[in-house]
Amino acid sequence: MHPTLCSILGLDVPSYAVLVSIGIVLAAWVRRREVARLGYDRTPGHPFIGFAALLGGLFGSKLGMVLFVPPDELMRLGLAALDFDFTGKTVVGGIAGGYLGVELAKKVVGVRHSTGDAFAVALPLAQGVGRIGCFLHGCCVGAETHGPLGIVIAGVPRHPAQLYETVLDFALAAGIWSIRARPRPAGHLFKLTLVGYATIRFALEPRRGDTGWMVGPLTAVQVVCALAIVGFGGVLVRGRGSVSGAGTSPQGGEAAGAPTPAPVATE
Repeated sequence: MHPTLCSILGLDVPSYAVLVSIGIVLAAWVRRREVARLGYDRTPGHPFIGFAALLGGLFGSKLGMVLFVPPDELMRLGLAALDFDFTGKTVVGGIAGGYLGVELAKKVVGVRHSTGDAFAVALPLAQGVGRIGCFLHGCCVGAETHGPLGIVIAGVPRHPAQLYETVLDFALAAGIWSIRARPRPAGHLFKLTLVGYATIRFALEPRRGDTGWMVGPLTAVQVVCALAIVGFGGVLVRGRGSVSGAGTSPQGGEAAGAPTPAPVATE
């Protein structure tokens, strides 16, 4: 593990903070390009959506730690949501918080169309970079294993669960990128990303070795992921027969080719 990336003028630069920051910047760049491609930037009030996603993700990532700790620590976690450090956060809570933050912001600024598709590639891309930071920092260590992929951490061979997820997140981002221009109901590309990430996290959970609440044979995170797969997956199946012209502006303009109807789905 390499928790310190380097030292500058006697100050240690943490690997986790650097990689997370790179992930955020990269995601913002990709999302900005997608916003322009989809024509979302023509909507008044849309510039607030990205900020709302970041703020909601920050609070959600802290509060989501309730899935991993006893109930008596909930108050501490609530106060920790105001702490801008890079520790004690969960991606599942961050995604949920970002989603809620965007929906609330849309109501406040009057954005009525779906905005999620601009996050569809950016989200798994940023997550993949962030997991490299987890690996270097030594957090989110995997369950003990004696298989060929085990990496010795503190004297114990463990699954490099962070790197497993990095590879799968990048594969998800590449897959979503390759199909992003195909016609589909507005918002469905982002829902496909959510189903994909929930599936990745559900499958990797036994190899992470996290301690937390259990619901029968499943962890609390697996239950949340299963609900996301069923819920968003159901929306995708029901919407397969309708097409709303991916890559078009929310005002019905021509953002990436032929003119098409305005988006009809929500986030």
